[in-house]
Amino acid sequence: MGMGYMLSIRFSAAMLLMAFAYARAESLPFARLDDLRGPYYGIGANGDALYIHPLGNAGAWPIRAYWSSARQERSPLLGYGWCIPALESKFVPLDERRWVFYQPDGFARVFVRTEREADGVLSGGAAWKATVRGGTIRVVADPHDGGPKSEFMFSQGRLIRMVCEEGEFDIGYSGRVAERITSRGKVLLEVVRKQEQEGRITFRFNNGKSQAVATLRPVTVFRTSAQEMEVTVLRESCLVAFSSINGRTTARFAYGGTDAEAFFQANDDTWRWNPRSRRITAHGGWTYSVTGPSNEWDEPSVVRNREDGRKESHHYDRKSGLCVQQLPDGTLRESKMFTSGPLAWRRARWTKDTNKEGACVRTDFAYDEAGRVFYSRTTRKGFGAADGKEEFWFNDKGVAMRRRLNDEEVPVE
Repeated sequence: MGMGYMLSIRFSAAMLLMAFAYARAESLPFARLDDLRGPYYGIGANGDALYIHPLGNAGAWPIRAYWSSARQERSPLLGYGWCIPALESKFVPLDERRWVFYQPDGFARVFVRTEREADGVLSGGAAWKATVRGGTIRVVADPHDGGPKSEFMFSQGRLIRMVCEEGEFDIGYSGRVAERITSRGKVLLEVVRKQEQEGRITFRFNNGKSQAVATLRPVTVFRTSAQEMEVTVLRESCLVAFSSINGRTTARFAYGGTDAEAFFQANDDTWRWNPRSRRITAHGGWTYSVTGPSNEWDEPSVVRNREDGRKESHHYDRKSGLCVQQLPDGTLRESKMFTSGPLAWRRARWTKDTNKEGACVRTDFAYDEAGRVFYSRTTRKGFGAADGKEEFWFNDKGVAMRRRLNDEEVPVE
């Protein structure tokens, strides 16, 4: 077992971490929108069909649009089913005690007014606090684990300023619709809508160096009544194409189906979903079955199959931190995540792969106070001559400084 094998285990664990962190529908500061998807590409954390489209970069801030089968609201820019979280972030009341923060990364975080907090102070978790003063709201995220301290400012519920590791950003509006992102006086994004070009919106990045042009038209969509689960067929304005700075079409979108099964198509890629459950049924040659959650701690369980007999499944329990996956080759992949403390939802305690013959590889991790791995141990059982234990010690830059194989010191490769 060499360093290459160890790196593959660490990379696999990192990929699992990203999926698990977002399965909670809640994120630490400035998690990337392209990690929003669930355990499989094209499916969201709650079992919905999900498509993500990059628009461009506002400086160091990636701006993306996404379509979700679960979304029945209208984006003020892209119409029904779509959202540009960076331009639609808001902080609004749910009831007398609860507020919801629709984050710029696409997630929703609930803040609660508790008896322990002073008037106007809301709690969104151990790292999150909000202060409400009239029409102004200040949100601070301080994760206490070496991550960045981030700050959001809202006016009348709309995000107007953000300070994070990517920089300082100000968002300007025309009415209720975002039209500009600036940073230290530099215009990073302009949203241009001309009255004579109805159904056409231009997103210009970094003084026009790049742009994405959205075309909207009325299309057939499906709305579900939450009480009766009845499906209504509607005609709504919706995004049908994106084009680039030279006018070349970069993506086309189509919508249709029936009230029993609808579809969304991005170029030649098609997602099918149930308009009643709003969950995915087929995509990319796979058919999907999504069930649950059975309680407040569970995530939906996902099973998917292909005609050639391949099968995969995924389930994550938020309370125990255990994720169980069945891979197409029959491998059972288990991972145990931290569920409390500063490492919660960001680090794995251990990962284990068990093949059909019962042979397994397990890697355990140890972290310092900043959340960096300083030690890992990989144990192999059931592989015959390849069985054994390999240990690594890392410096604060993640570089292996020491290696031990079956309790004997060996050079770091």
